[in-house]
Amino acid sequence: MRLTVQGWQNLALSIMGVVVLSGAIAGALLMSRTDEVSDELIDHVQPARSAAYRLQAALRDQETAVRGYAIAADRQFLEPYTEGQSAEAAAVESIRESLHGRDDLLAEVGAIERAAASWRATFAEPLIASVTPGRPVVVDSRTAELGRAEFDRLRELFDSQNDHLTQERRTAIDELTVIRNWRDGVLIGLVIAFVVMAVLLAILIRSAVSRPLEALAAACR
Repeated sequence: MRLTVQGWQNLALSIMGVVVLSGAIAGALLMSRTDEVSDELIDHVQPARSAAYRLQAALRDQETAVRGYAIAADRQFLEPYTEGQSAEAAAVESIRESLHGRDDLLAEVGAIERAAASWRATFAEPLIASVTPGRPVVVDSRTAELGRAEFDRLRELFDSQNDHLTQERRTAIDELTVIRNWRDGVLIGLVIAFVVMAVLLAILIRSAVSRPLEALAAACR
């Protein structure tokens, strides 16, 4: 069946409507996913990384304080040790809130906490108890080696935690880049579709309306 001029116009407008509707749906889905990934990055991954750095700094402060107290036998050196434990607890709570539902990453926090508790129980607390204020002691090699081995385990866990949180951040950024590329592609596709449909409508009107009217005007003249 041969379409009339009105039929061709209706067909072109219908195609344009479908293209616009499809582009709008695709754009809405992409924007929704962009918001989800951005929220995950801004509200969860980044705060967790900051809290992880605070946790690691708190544990390093504790190690430094214990060693300083053993050397100087001055109780003021234990203040960073006590404050470090408070900072450690606050950082762990912040990480657990930021990574709620991420059991793989939360497991690393639990491993760090267990290793820290082991280091305090086997090295820090016994060493503190052995020091008499005002009377510095030399830490025997066996105790020093035990403490070093325990804290080296913590350092390994720090590196693993940092690597995984950095990978989470990189994954989120990569996904945002992909989504933005798709979004730009959809917008460019819509612009191209509008231009093509406008050209086709112009050709249709030219061939089906303007030329016959010109021919009729010439015949009348």
